[in-house]
Amino acid sequence: MNKNNQTLVWDLFVRVFHWSLVLFFFAAYLSGDDKDGFHRYVGYTVFGLVAVRIVWGFCGTKHALFRDFICPPAKALSYLKELLSGKPKYYTGHNPAAAWMIISLLALTILTCVSGYAAFTAKGKNPSFESGNVFSIVTNVYADDDEHEKHKDRNAKKEKHDNSEKDDLESDSMWDDIHEIFAQLMVVFICFHIIGVVVSSKMHNENLIKSMITGRKNPHSS
Repeated sequence: MNKNNQTLVWDLFVRVFHWSLVLFFFAAYLSGDDKDGFHRYVGYTVFGLVAVRIVWGFCGTKHALFRDFICPPAKALSYLKELLSGKPKYYTGHNPAAAWMIISLLALTILTCVSGYAAFTAKGKNPSFESGNVFSIVTNVYADDDEHEKHKDRNAKKEKHDNSEKDDLESDSMWDDIHEIFAQLMVVFICFHIIGVVVSSKMHNENLIKSMITGRKNPHSS
């Protein structure tokens, strides 16, 4: 169809956000074993993108607004039934099923970022325990206890330190596992999203991937 007959649906921010999120999410996903900080900083970028998108969902252009596409779950189920029947209703913006997919992806992205940060913070607890032990030892140097008491003190502190390290390792493992689960769920939902885009494109005889590049759609496609 001629470009002049198309409608600008997705503004520049929505398009840049969409493809930037794709790029940075997979950069983070593929660098999950990175130890030099790249993975963490890409995660911060992803979280920042989502935060700005949420703000844009309240003050952006018409079809970027949450109130334009958020709907009851029953409406999304009804749309899926229409899709299966081969006669789905056409929506210029997000259809009801896509709306819930977007909310799910935004929520999962936030949970993935927060759990990743929690995992990193848990690892960062070790220095604080070490400094606490140093402070205690320095204080004991000036104490007027005999050698036996000092020896007992050191053993008690070492045991406490070892227990603290063990607790930290368990905490690390827990948050790492949670972070991994959310990341894998993201991949699953992205796959469903791609399937939905392909099916909807075929049903409505339009290229939804191209529309997320140009921002334009055929408002009366069927």
